Amino acid sequence: MTAPIGTASNIYSGLRELGQVTNTYGGYFISDGGAYNLVLPWQADKFEWYNYTKFATNDQNLQGVWFRDMPAGDGLIINRATTSLTSTLEATNGITIANTDGGFVDEHVTITGATTATPCVITAASHGLTTGDRIVITKVVGTIGPELNNQTFVVTVTSANAFSLQDVYGNNITTVGSYTSGGQLTKTGPSLGIVDAPVSYILTLGTAVVGNDSDVIYFVASKFNSFFNIGDIA
Repeated sequence: MTAPIGTASNIYSGLRELGQVTNTYGGYFISDGGAYNLVLPWQADKFEWYNYTKFATNDQNLQGVWFRDMPAGDGLIINRATTSLTSTLEATNGITIANTDGGFVDEHVTITGATTATPCVITAASHGLTTGDRIVITKVVGTIGPELNNQTFVVTVTSANAFSLQDVYGNNITTVGSYTSGGQLTKTGPSLGIVDAPVSYILTLGTAVVGNDSDVIYFVASKFNSFFNIGDIA
């Protein structure tokens, strides 16, 4: 079953057998002669490619295949000479996994100081906050702790390393205790930080795969029900 490349809407589609799923994506592109990053919604277990342009000539790198456990840059490639087919184990410019990380940005920042003042000023190196952000403070040690811990505040940034506290109505927070140590802030509420894109599963197609500029490359990327390393069966 096929689905548009680069989307995750069909991640659980495909042939279902014994509760498992096999996905196969196919498509083509016109090469510019340079390496190309192909984005998939899952980590491919097998990738096959066919150089449509070169099948009309006696040329190299007609087609090839790659499996996930192969070393980076590998590819098993079929070439054609005038009278015969030959094979090449490409070890540099074949297929390389190039996945990128994703997920939530770390919204926890360490607090190193809190003033007894109106408003209370919090010291937190490189806090990365913007005026109007909402935060929850935890883990502050000292008599000021009960006034700050587990409370939601709105911040007014005064420097890259400090900000003052207001309540959700904009009123300055007054503190009367003393700060001893510790503390952590976490962004929350309407200004909960940025969510990164999901992990992207990327295969870098090397120059041995993409061929020359203007070559038409057809491909099939497959995700198996299961992919095993059975090991030495001798």
